[in-house]
Amino acid sequence: MPFTVLLKRLNQGKRHSHELFFHYMHTGQLPKTVHSIMFVDSDVEFAWKRNRRSMDHLYHGLIKNPSIGGACGEIEVMHWYQNPLTMTQYFEYKSNQFLAKTAESWFGMVTCLPGAFCMVRPKALEQVLNVYLAVTTTIWNKNQLDLGEDRTLTTQLLQGGWNTVYVQNAVARTQVPSTLIGLIKQRRRWINSTVVNMVILLRHVHRLKALPLLLALGIELISSFTLPTAMILLLYDLAITAGLHATVSLAIVILWIVIIMTLSLTTRIEQVAYWFHVSSIISATAIVLFIILMIQNYEKFIHKGWLELVVLLSWFGIIIVSSIIHRQWFSVLGVVAPVAWLLLCPTMYIVVPLYAVCNFDDLSWGTRGA
Repeated sequence: MPFTVLLKRLNQGKRHSHELFFHYMHTGQLPKTVHSIMFVDSDVEFAWKRNRRSMDHLYHGLIKNPSIGGACGEIEVMHWYQNPLTMTQYFEYKSNQFLAKTAESWFGMVTCLPGAFCMVRPKALEQVLNVYLAVTTTIWNKNQLDLGEDRTLTTQLLQGGWNTVYVQNAVARTQVPSTLIGLIKQRRRWINSTVVNMVILLRHVHRLKALPLLLALGIELISSFTLPTAMILLLYDLAITAGLHATVSLAIVILWIVIIMTLSLTTRIEQVAYWFHVSSIISATAIVLFIILMIQNYEKFIHKGWLELVVLLSWFGIIIVSSIIHRQWFSVLGVVAPVAWLLLCPTMYIVVPLYAVCNFDDLSWGTRGA
């Protein structure tokens, strides 16, 4: 397969890369017969000893149907065993891809073609290029276009009538933040741009055959706000179960939230990193205590929270079955990564979303150049 590599010395974002590609093509420096454009981040590997054909798989996944405008593959976490943070991201990446992306691809509507490793049909990209390269003027637009470049492009391809697919056997691996502050800054950008683009997608993409998926995406958008609330109520219930008075439990939870929000609104996160680490350790300890209490008082928990237990076990069951079907069983049954994810749930689903909301006007990339 003949290909041309466009390597930039200065990182100016993916939109600049796309603009540069068409500039070179229109000026004759690149052939106009190009069938696909592949985007890869500098910290991503897509070919190694036991994985030499990812680019080929991705290409054939794109061109197999003329209605496909973009395709992405699986992205693995490199050196996932470094610490609980990288283990958590490993579990997230795996479960998201063999569950969410597989389901989305079945409807031809993968909602995010990661700019770290994906391939786009030039005709499809050129069709949306003017809108995609629009100048941003508001905070909403900047979160949409500047911070959510890959998700924005995907949304616009779907608006243009193109399908987007997931190619499971096209595998790449990437580095992920290994520090709590690096992870929070990255997820602030991801969460804010995802919410903006999800609202746009649900407003403008209407496909009858994908109605179940659109309903699921609507629920996912709502859960961006309800899940932190559910986690907070869980910690509140834990405090009461541990023997604290309801008023004291409520005061502790509210004080924790107020502190996180105050620090997020008023101070650079690097200057208060200590408090975010303390919060993460305390909340992880709370999860351990909750598990111990649940085991010790299992009859009470089954009687009181049987519905929550059924939902939780069903969710884990779906993940386990899916991981076995997609031959990714180690990511779940290996236990270590899911346990790390469970302990960091309060951080991932309370602290990180709160920080993101409080910094919706932060238009810095967060991790670029770091």
